[in-house]
Amino acid sequence: ITVTAEEFEPFVGDTFQVETNEGKVALVLDNVKIRDNPSIRDKHVEIDGIVYPPRHPFALTFVGPVDQPLQPLTYRVHHETTGEMDLFISAFRQDHDCMLYESTFT
Repeated sequence: ITVTAEEFEPFVGDTFQVETNEGKVALVLDNVKIRDNPSIRDKHVEIDGIVYPPRHPFALTFVGPVDQPLQPLTYRVHHETTGEMDLFISAFRQDHDCMLYESTFT
């Protein structure tokens, strides 16, 4: 995936549907965290003839239900505007009323 953090920022608060073997699980995009590390890409990255600028690593944090926990796996995720994408999603904390998940982009 060649997306940037800025592309996800308009969708904070939106629901993303995660496809699992047991059915769909709704996760709400809670935050887009840009890592303070220096740019991780080389100065010239070209994929299929497209040159991509350097970018900082970032993570998407999602809030999900406690009663439908997700295992750390790659899931097909759907959003009404962004469409479908495959994201590796893993839990990083359980609160009393929700699970918190993260998907990291490097």
